[in-house]
Amino acid sequence: MILHMNWNRNLGGSRVQLELADEFQAMGHEVEKFDYGDAFPTKGNLSILENLNRPSFSAKAKAFVQANAHRFDIIDAHQGNLPFTKQELGIKGLLVARSVGLYAFYDEFSQLEKIKWPPKKKRTQIKYWFNSWYSKRKNYEYLRSLQTCDLINVPNCDELAYIRDVLHLRNKCFAFPFGLSEPRQKAFSQAVQPATVRLANKQVVFIGTWCPRKGSREWGEIIQRLKAKVPDVRFLFLGTAFSAQTVLADLNLPADNSIEILPQFDSEELPKLLSGATVGAFPSYIEGFGFAVLEKLACGIPTVAYDVPGPREMLHHFDNDFMVAPGDIEGFSNQLANLLTLDEATYSQLSQRCIEVAQIFSWSRIAKDTLDVYTKFLAN
Repeated sequence: MILHMNWNRNLGGSRVQLELADEFQAMGHEVEKFDYGDAFPTKGNLSILENLNRPSFSAKAKAFVQANAHRFDIIDAHQGNLPFTKQELGIKGLLVARSVGLYAFYDEFSQLEKIKWPPKKKRTQIKYWFNSWYSKRKNYEYLRSLQTCDLINVPNCDELAYIRDVLHLRNKCFAFPFGLSEPRQKAFSQAVQPATVRLANKQVVFIGTWCPRKGSREWGEIIQRLKAKVPDVRFLFLGTAFSAQTVLADLNLPADNSIEILPQFDSEELPKLLSGATVGAFPSYIEGFGFAVLEKLACGIPTVAYDVPGPREMLHHFDNDFMVAPGDIEGFSNQLANLLTLDEATYSQLSQRCIEVAQIFSWSRIAKDTLDVYTKFLAN
């Protein structure tokens, strides 16, 4: 497993390969990893200049693979990590390029962000310029890695369609969703509180980094609209990565007891943190899949999200319309209000349906299906 981030279960991007590795090892296979920390075992934060001057992660990954490729049957690397031919890398086994969120979709959001929320501060303008320059530099590596690999692994049907219709690489692309292990599914289901408790609590929960892509520019209006409809509503923001002061400043709201913000938490704590929540909210503009949606469903929490790649892989299973058009703040707020004011019997049935949908996404099943495809390609 090769990835340009740290091997950490609390990070959504690395968690995918980490938890698949757990499943593969349980099936009797051997798994090793080469991550960001292996490539750059440096302590402390580097300056922008130091980051620009040091070798790229792909150069480090290339050197590692060239020295070790003979030890592996399958190399599963994030898109862009190995933008080289198998001949250059010395690989005789299977080379997989993995997406946990296709670069082209994220680049499209970056363009939308500049139009939807034009930068006002000079510092933000410089940041946008730098990101645009860096993106152009990286786009070549992303595309090249998809072209030179044997197989492409994507997490949703929208990405599969893009690979097929735009990049014309359909014959080697497969979509495998993300999942939860059986013990984690069980931990969430055991944390479910009775409908009477959750409906009385009237708590809306969001999980995710506080950033425009995940709705930070829209949450202030969502809160105001929802409070007008359900005055005693409460909000829980988990894993924002920013302090409560920063989040409240963005919301342009004073601190009060109705808003709780937890910048960081350990993954094992999440079932308990979600136990009393009534509904989930996820106004994200683009995701690879969306653990934040899946884990709320596994805890029996009906969740409203923007209708975008990733969340729609889960939410299309519901008769209820839990998806609204990206940016439709009024529709989003109305859906949350409807769920907060359900009667007990309807809420209980919906909560149970959430758990059933989450159980579709089982890591053990996904790992087996993934390995079946890998083995078939490896044989060829």
